[in-house]
Amino acid sequence: MFGYTIVNRRFSDAIEFAAVNVVKGTAIIRFKESGAEYLYKNVSRRRLLSLLLDNNKSLGFWIQYLSRNAIQENRYRPATGAMTYNRIGYSYFNEIPQYLSVQQVATGA
Repeated sequence: MFGYTIVNRRFSDAIEFAAVNVVKGTAIIRFKESGAEYLYKNVSRRRLLSLLLDNNKSLGFWIQYLSRNAIQENRYRPATGAMTYNRIGYSYFNEIPQYLSVQQVATGA
């Protein structure tokens, strides 16, 4: 099935790693300073595609938009279709986030 696409490396003081899944409308972001990794859901597919196709687009401005417009996901908030974020871990090493390294297998019953 379709998975995450790692965004081409660009100069950014804040972002170390970015991966997007256009089909699901999700993005995984790792910040340089803190090493915090966030999963953004219900991101506009048009925004995700423009990030992948336009190598001149600033990662900093792109993540600023996500940070300002997303609300924190929790179990008390019903699924409304709003863009949400959730911290999925920390990593201080230059490696693929654990969320991406786990292979998801579909099982048919």
